[in-house]
Amino acid sequence: MLRHVSVRDFALIDAVDVALEAGMNVLTGETGAGKSILIDALALVLGRRAHPADVRTGASRAFVEAVFDTTPRGAATVLDAYGVEADESLILSREVRGTGRSTARVNGRAVPVRALASLGPTLVDLHGPSEHQSLFRRSQQLEYLDRFAGLMPQRIAVAELARELRATTRKADDLRQKSRETAREIDLLTFQVEEIEAVELAAGEDEQLRANRIVLANAERLQGLANQAAARLQGETPEPAPDIFGATREAADAMAALDPSARPLAEQAAQLQELGTDLALTFQAYAESVEADPAQLQQIDDRLGQIDALTRKYGDAAADVIAYGEEARARLAALERGDAQIEVLQERAARLRDRLIPAVTTLSADRHRAAGALAEAVAEQLADLNMPAAEFDVSLHRQADPEGLPVEGEPEPVAFDESGIDHVDFLLSVNAGQPRRPLAEVASEGERSRILLGLKVVLARVDETPTLVFDEIDVGVGPRAGDIVGQKLAALAAWRQVLCITHLAPVAAFGDSHFVVAKSDMDGVSKTEVSRVDGAQVVEEIAAMSGASTAAGRRVARDLLTSAQTWKREQ
Repeated sequence: MLRHVSVRDFALIDAVDVALEAGMNVLTGETGAGKSILIDALALVLGRRAHPADVRTGASRAFVEAVFDTTPRGAATVLDAYGVEADESLILSREVRGTGRSTARVNGRAVPVRALASLGPTLVDLHGPSEHQSLFRRSQQLEYLDRFAGLMPQRIAVAELARELRATTRKADDLRQKSRETAREIDLLTFQVEEIEAVELAAGEDEQLRANRIVLANAERLQGLANQAAARLQGETPEPAPDIFGATREAADAMAALDPSARPLAEQAAQLQELGTDLALTFQAYAESVEADPAQLQQIDDRLGQIDALTRKYGDAAADVIAYGEEARARLAALERGDAQIEVLQERAARLRDRLIPAVTTLSADRHRAAGALAEAVAEQLADLNMPAAEFDVSLHRQADPEGLPVEGEPEPVAFDESGIDHVDFLLSVNAGQPRRPLAEVASEGERSRILLGLKVVLARVDETPTLVFDEIDVGVGPRAGDIVGQKLAALAAWRQVLCITHLAPVAAFGDSHFVVAKSDMDGVSKTEVSRVDGAQVVEEIAAMSGASTAAGRRVARDLLTSAQTWKREQ
């Protein structure tokens, strides 16, 4: 149950603290005073999207906190999913900055806003004036039926199967649609892989071949240079050069004979002479190894021609071509597995379809069994709500679809979605003798309000949500039916906490706790305030709601309160 709501700097609200009670909590006040703002603040802390306009003009941020005295079973599951420890009470808070960005907390721990959105439906069932329009949506009507019949677990199971089947079928269809493109790509990749593999490239081969080609192309010049260098080192040129290394060694030996300290110089000179001799021999060996070979040079040119033909297509170097070939082989293998993957997906879709058909058939049968009971229960409520001639019906039907599910008893496959195979229509006849027709075609605004209230009364008996919030559920309902609307809300409050915004004095008279919302202007700034009233203050407020703040009006207010209290005692 919702125990306390604190609002700071939200819209027109400066600071409001409301301590709610069990039973029926009534909020009243002049039109435009800000009654719905308080409900909007509650919606914010229950996960609705934040907006910059939520922050009161002149303030830097808005803050809303809601305190619940217990943690319902459904809420405990959500808390566990977000790693929040359950406590004796449950505290939700939301802070919105001027930019519209917000932070959310549960029991003091920061959580994503989606955590509040998940917790909200387990804590509060909030109904605003816009929900009257939801009565016209088949999807909402079907949800009402499923909630009434306790079929939501079955519906969730069907939704999971339907989503998985749709996704699997879509993936298989995508692969089939791409089959022609895939065949062309397979042909191209096959050619490319075979072309690359035929050359049997090695990484770095092109660089090595080009280096070898330079040697072979310049073999005679290299041979001549090497022989020339060896001859010079050995003094065998036509014009012999002085034996520098030998002369150097003789001079160093002579120095060492005269000065022992010069011995290291003699040793280095000897090493230099030996190195010169070794270098000359190396030059000779190199000259002998280098040999002009036109045949080998042609082979290298042919090989480089093959490699160049590949690098023009697949990369700058042999390594790039090899990498491209590996990628092409991997892509080719994946594409060749495509047909097998289609078969796997088709088999999976068939298994899912075999599971989905009995699931939707059972769900549909349960809905048909519950439809009459829901229609009867709503009709009973409408009779209580001053619509005695109203006839209410829940009509279920299916639609044929060649791509749908084959269902026993149907001549053609039927369409399906995550809700199953049924389409529902809430039908209404307001006047005796008139045919039942869809709500949108026959229901006035006041009748919609009463139908919605009747549905909520019926659903409240099977719903576990502890708090019901009605924002002007009596829109379009005249004072004559107000007393009955109040009775229905009071009946709901016998097993659920009810928070109700109303403009009708007969409805407000049934409140167990009464709060007045007022707007004031101070220094040119409008502010909304909420205060609890008791005793004579309640009489004054209900008299004002009746349009007569006079002695006679107060007598009418007291009569309404007495009548409401008498009705509640008799239940």
